[in-house]
Amino acid sequence: MTGLLVILALVLAVLYFNDAWRSLERVRRVARDVCAREGVQFLDSSVIQTGIRVERGGSGLLLVRRYRFEFATDGSKRHVGEITMRGRRVQVASMELPEGGRVLDTEASAPGSGDPPR
Repeated sequence: MTGLLVILALVLAVLYFNDAWRSLERVRRVARDVCAREGVQFLDSSVIQTGIRVERGGSGLLLVRRYRFEFATDGSKRHVGEITMRGRRVQVASMELPEGGRVLDTEASAPGSGDPPR
């Protein structure tokens, strides 16, 4: 019985880390697309997860992850953007622009927001 619980825990850990890796890759792609659309330079190694929580969704429990990324407008100053994923979908992507504006993409308009084709 103990061996079965250990195997189950290992399988769940592998599934969690695989899902976390896929989410991080999707966030990198979305951040790169948003930065390209706004004409700023996305800083590749700047994406980090800042939070995670469990939320009830229509089909059960979902993980809601928050990520932070950095971008530069002139190559010297760094600015911050945020992306929130709900399950496997991008819910919100936002950037604080240096000119004082804010770019906000919701689930419907964020690039890469849908599930990939299977």
